[in-house]
Amino acid sequence: MAKIDTSGLDPALKHVTITTMCDIDNPYYGPTGAAHIFGPQKGATPDMVKILDANMQSIAKVIERDCKMDVQSIPGSGAAGGMGGGMAAFFGSRLQMGIETVLETVNFDKLLTKADLVLTGEGKIDGQSLRGKVVIGVARRAKKANVPVLAIVGDIADDVEGAYDEGVSGIFSINRLAIDFKQAKPRAPMDMEKTVDNLMRFAKRMGL
Repeated sequence: MAKIDTSGLDPALKHVTITTMCDIDNPYYGPTGAAHIFGPQKGATPDMVKILDANMQSIAKVIERDCKMDVQSIPGSGAAGGMGGGMAAFFGSRLQMGIETVLETVNFDKLLTKADLVLTGEGKIDGQSLRGKVVIGVARRAKKANVPVLAIVGDIADDVEGAYDEGVSGIFSINRLAIDFKQAKPRAPMDMEKTVDNLMRFAKRMGL
């Protein structure tokens, strides 16, 4: 990409406020950028990731020159493969963590005042979860209100110790047997029910 021309944008967009909800705060490029984090998930080889990241850096320089915006400095610009950066650069969008938007919408902080325990979860909790996904977003607010949080998940990666510092009290996998994903998937509803049942029995015993 050599040049960006935004002259064809509808002038009405200048009077519109756009908020882009992102589920992570990754930068546009670099070791934790879009190419390195999402490339392998989509089938990119290590060599392809290097090329993709170099291209992202090149695009960022063109954006800074033609749109007068340093997308690399914006948290979340690497979300959705760099879509966050594009929304900020071309539409002047404000990037906001998606979970924060949802929690504000449901007035979560007020709900916490009547809560003794919070249950949350996701399919797999890993290092990416610590960058602002649902579990951590919920835990951070619950921590401020001194309400314990239990995360109920499918898989638990090895790099999740930081979740406890963010306010998660315990992480529990619903997987009850050592089986592969294809076998575990149809069991998920039953395993989820039994895991929550066990946790609630313990919570009741502890007076929660």
